[in-house]
Amino acid sequence: MLDHPLVPGPTSAVEKGPWHYGADYVTVYFRGDPSSLKELIPRPFVVDDGSCVAYVCEIISVGDGGADMVATRPDRTLYQEAAVGVGCSVGEKKGVFYPVMWVTTEWSLLRGLLNGYQKRLADRISMTKLHPLNPGLGPLSPGMRFGGFCVKGNETTLSVGVKVLKQGTPGHLPAFGATFGMRRFPRTDDSQGAVDEPVEILKSNSRVSDVWTGTGSIQTTLEVGRVEQVSGAVYRSGFTISGSKTIR
Repeated sequence: MLDHPLVPGPTSAVEKGPWHYGADYVTVYFRGDPSSLKELIPRPFVVDDGSCVAYVCEIISVGDGGADMVATRPDRTLYQEAAVGVGCSVGEKKGVFYPVMWVTTEWSLLRGLLNGYQKRLADRISMTKLHPLNPGLGPLSPGMRFGGFCVKGNETTLSVGVKVLKQGTPGHLPAFGATFGMRRFPRTDDSQGAVDEPVEILKSNSRVSDVWTGTGSIQTTLEVGRVEQVSGAVYRSGFTISGSKTIR
């Protein structure tokens, strides 16, 4: 992949991939109304049974070979993200599509748009952060509450809450399958070519740890219909994204 914009090296808005991620999540799983959800999902994706996921997270990310940036350019490695995903399928393949994914930095926005995520800049994203040496909080334990929210303009576009009840394993987290996206860059003049292609995000090296599960709550400005069967989890995750491939 070329640097983007077309300026090489550290001044590029998006460094070369693959890109590696480590994230702390406050996540809610729920079921929405399929008739409402289908308005959020572009063709050729088809909404499944209404299963959805919503999260707020904090991410540390570096490009391949760019581990030194956590020391030299920490502002280019840390950001916050909030998203709502809808379980869907294309052909026989099941996955999740995120109609909106809010982020707090320009570089994560541009990287996401290149790969097919529907990213938007947020004004503020915040989530619960614990510290093992804070004497007023203590260690993570049953009954502890977590929260996260995203603000854009004068709206709280997403708010999630989790009350953890017990430790879990990665197998206790609902699985959606592949991660889908849509690369859409319309023409602004008849002389241009347009891009309108559904994609699958190329993810690898996925791993999950420190899972706690419990109850959840969600509020969002997205039209997801009636919210039912809400559960929640907090966990840590790591993965690599090398790009995205067109679904044909």
